[in-house]
Amino acid sequence: MRKLILTALVVAFATGGIAAAHAQTADAAIAARKAGMDLTAATAGMFKRAVDAKDEVKPLKGAAEAVAAWAAAFPGLFVAGSDKGATKATPEAFSDHAGLTAAAGKLHDAAMKASAAAEAGDKAAFAVAFGEMGAACGGCHRTYRQR
Repeated sequence: MRKLILTALVVAFATGGIAAAHAQTADAAIAARKAGMDLTAATAGMFKRAVDAKDEVKPLKGAAEAVAAWAAAFPGLFVAGSDKGATKATPEAFSDHAGLTAAAGKLHDAAMKASAAAEAGDKAAFAVAFGEMGAACGGCHRTYRQR
């Protein structure tokens, strides 16, 4: 069951990346951002359950890499016009692209640490990397997401 969920998440993230690369309109960019955030939140929930239960982390490697790929693609979804409409992005998400990219980079790096820990089967290192992922998400949300 876990393999099925992980496979579905990896496919969903990959599909989201393709959608991100082809986002032609502001509405499509907003929809892609929301989908990616929803998938990231679902993945974080799965990671939290694994960390709390002290489950095996090796199967989480692909999901961690998918989060890293999402973090790398995410800043490119703040296209002209996608600051209006059904978005929670702050004006800073559009005016401070370098800061947004740096914030997303922190998530990318933490997710890659989680991937390496998963590959090694190191539950403690995975838990630390997961904590860094949460801090990266929270840091980005404080500046670039409306409350």
